[in-house]
Amino acid sequence: MECPKCHKPLETVAIGHVTVEPCTECAGTWYDKGQLRVLKDKESQGDYCWIDFDLWKDIGRFRARRQQRYSCPRDGLPMITVHYGESSIAIDVCSKCRGIWLDKGDYEEIVRYLEKVVDSSSVGDYVKDMRDEFVQLLEAREAPWRVMKDLGKILYLLELRFVVQHPDLARLSSAFPKF
Repeated sequence: MECPKCHKPLETVAIGHVTVEPCTECAGTWYDKGQLRVLKDKESQGDYCWIDFDLWKDIGRFRARRQQRYSCPRDGLPMITVHYGESSIAIDVCSKCRGIWLDKGDYEEIVRYLEKVVDSSSVGDYVKDMRDEFVQLLEAREAPWRVMKDLGKILYLLELRFVVQHPDLARLSSAFPKF
């Protein structure tokens, strides 16, 4: 495959259980459909545990950006440049094969953005996230084990946020017997 940015050949590199195609010239990386999700799920000990690339889950939340005019390295079609979540980070997505191109530094920016989201989320935000995960479970939009794994992460973050937002209640609840 050819880099959509500088048109040099892409390498194939294994990251854990997944192969990705980075460019040695511009340092961008191509991820086939679902690869970032697999990295998040399987490589949860590293940085990839922060990534949530369910871009197609809520297509109404796409925010278009000035198009980069990259062509998909898989099928040659023009890619759509969109903002990642509510951030200003632009990523390029192929609407046909759903592959994702991240320019150099995009991944690191996404991790920093997600750290800010985690730090600024309230107990209410995590309760809403839990509700969304339960809806996904009931609607079978994702594999049940993926939803349960995400739900476990949300519960953990909810516990941490609860302790920060309500230290007196957290101290009081720690006095209760554990089952």
